[in-house]
Amino acid sequence: PPATCKPAARAPRPDLGRADAPGPSGNRCGSFGVQVRQLLSMARSTGACLLGVVAVYGARGARPGGRRLASRCGGRHQRARVGLRFSDRGSEDLLVKEKQLDTHFRPLESDVPGSAWSLGTGVFNRELGQLILALQGTPLAGFADFLREVCPGVDLRPSQTPPKILDALTLQIEKVVERERERGVPESSELVKGIFFVLCFTLDRLYEGRPIPKFWVLETVARLPYFSFTSVLHLYESLGWWRTPQLRDIHNAEENNELHHLLIMESLGGNNEWFDRFVALHAAIAYYWVVVVLFVVQPSLAYNFSHLVEEHAYVTYAQFVEENEELLRGIPPPPIAREYYVNGDLYYFDKFQTSRSEDSKPRRRPPCDNMLDVFINIRDDEFEHILTMSACEKWWAGEGPTPVPSSEQSSLGKRADWVQWSEEVNNLEPKAIRSNSGP
Repeated sequence: PPATCKPAARAPRPDLGRADAPGPSGNRCGSFGVQVRQLLSMARSTGACLLGVVAVYGARGARPGGRRLASRCGGRHQRARVGLRFSDRGSEDLLVKEKQLDTHFRPLESDVPGSAWSLGTGVFNRELGQLILALQGTPLAGFADFLREVCPGVDLRPSQTPPKILDALTLQIEKVVERERERGVPESSELVKGIFFVLCFTLDRLYEGRPIPKFWVLETVARLPYFSFTSVLHLYESLGWWRTPQLRDIHNAEENNELHHLLIMESLGGNNEWFDRFVALHAAIAYYWVVVVLFVVQPSLAYNFSHLVEEHAYVTYAQFVEENEELLRGIPPPPIAREYYVNGDLYYFDKFQTSRSEDSKPRRRPPCDNMLDVFINIRDDEFEHILTMSACEKWWAGEGPTPVPSSEQSSLGKRADWVQWSEEVNNLEPKAIRSNSGP
């Protein structure tokens, strides 16, 4: 080789554990493979930059990638309190020390904010590693080895697997469809109904026999309309077109409720698989923009779409509770469930249930003694979302009263009081004010 070439100083990568991994004495200077590897590294960096912009979806709830942990229980509880176990993946090169995992899977309160680049590249690095792990032992294992070669710094620390007892949970899709047929599908336009049926059919077939991952995907998607509603309402206020902060507050409370459903599913390992995260998060982005467009064009259609989704969620949870009642009764609730339903912000819990105003139904204070209570509470929450979405739909269509409870309608003051105050101020004279105020 030319005299200017120097041996590569790069140490062998312990994560590969391969006999052909180049060591400190390996001379790769000028090789075509290094050039290709450099180009691929540049392409990866560019892709990570683009993904970094998109990956701000990590702020929409439980953070994906390295900061996502099935046993994190909403970021408030350590994984030892949930009882999830690590998967050894059956390969020595994928084993990591417990101490390393503790530093990697840290609670949400220890997370630090970052730029879109830092968050996005971190998620990209973690999810690429999870993709490589998912491809091990499949016909695409060779492609996984290729990815490990061109991305040597990828995070290959294994994820966690849920308790085996959850494998006994069942959900019969045929009975869910039968329940929906008995309840009747709410009226909708052909466009909205078509999108809805495609979504439901895909989830039902893709997650048949895997109820907890399906619920996690469903909750990830179901909370996105509330982001869409509040985004458009913020835009209307910024343009000076229309302002109803009470409605935004209701949608924020609804999203907070769906967020805790999501965290409960994560505590059960619903987001453990790379494929499930990929499907849910990308579908959620698409769903967000679909609802934004519908809300801008015709708000009642956007609420109708959400109404259909909440109806499907309610029926699905109802069937799940009926099928697994005995088993769920013997499983203790995750800490995040008790934190929300017993010790949490009950004011915000009450706010999204617009059908239970102070002069109608009593406030809900559901028990949370076991996993059966948790899923019954989630089922009943979905029913409250149905009522709120139906009320919003009728209001925007001009067919019903406002969904904002009467006690909230005057929270910013009444217009008559504003007018009376302005008349009093307009009649004041500066000299009279000074004389009355004294020296």
